[in-house]
Amino acid sequence: MSVLMWTYLLSALLIVLALVAVFRSSRQELNEKAYRHFVDTAGLKIDGVRSRDRRRKMTPIKQLFWRAGLEPKQRDTVIVATVTLLLTLLVGIGNGILAAFMVPLLVALLLYMWLWHRANNRVKAILFQLPLFLDQVLRALGTGRSMESALQLAAAETPDPLKEIFEKVLRVNRLGDDLSQSIQQMAELYRVQELYLVSLAIRVNRTYGSSVRDLLNNIVKMIHDREAARRELRTMTGETRVTAWVLGLLPLLIAGYIVMVNPDYMMTMWDDSSGRILLAAALVLQAIGAFTLWRMIKSI
Repeated sequence: MSVLMWTYLLSALLIVLALVAVFRSSRQELNEKAYRHFVDTAGLKIDGVRSRDRRRKMTPIKQLFWRAGLEPKQRDTVIVATVTLLLTLLVGIGNGILAAFMVPLLVALLLYMWLWHRANNRVKAILFQLPLFLDQVLRALGTGRSMESALQLAAAETPDPLKEIFEKVLRVNRLGDDLSQSIQQMAELYRVQELYLVSLAIRVNRTYGSSVRDLLNNIVKMIHDREAARRELRTMTGETRVTAWVLGLLPLLIAGYIVMVNPDYMMTMWDDSSGRILLAAALVLQAIGAFTLWRMIKSI
């Protein structure tokens, strides 16, 4: 394979993976904005100073590992770095410096996409488990248990990942941290707005003495209604999202087909300085177009 083909294929793959990452992150970003708007319009204030300070101490990469349920070790980091270096050297020897430069970028993006996919699956599992978990908490509260005892009982009967979250919450709570504050920290780490609301319900109950059972019941109902609305919205916007994917991928697929079938067709441009500028401009414009499509989908 020519250097041009390697360069194009790696660049196209990077753009495709970036598109996937952007599209998958849009839903969580919209949900976070909606929750913040709800808190602001309701005149509520969440005292999250301590949790935000703690979260700032954790790098975004480490937060992603935590959300994925992994704890990076030095041994794993050395192995990944060594394999990446070897691949970079091999590709550089066979295909030149430009192709070798793409290898660490591709490895980093693939690793990020794998972690993001794993973290996203865990968040989906948390949202699926949360209504049943809250039902168990409500039943335990109905027998006269305290909130901490009810959470402990429900966590013991809940599988991971939600079990892992509340075991950490209860462990920190036993060390003296506020219960609602601990839940809020986990909500910020995993970016699950429903956990924010659980934290808010406990905080309101302990501050103003309202019925926590009524608040939790409303949260369970809201989760079910929100999931139904999400499925309906996904169905209604399915055609639009497919159109965006087709428009975003079609130029890359056509260009890739041309490069594989007749690489000499583009080598003329690659050998000329003006042609290289045009090819680079085409990739940049493709990325801008993909970003524009994402913004259009996000605004629906």
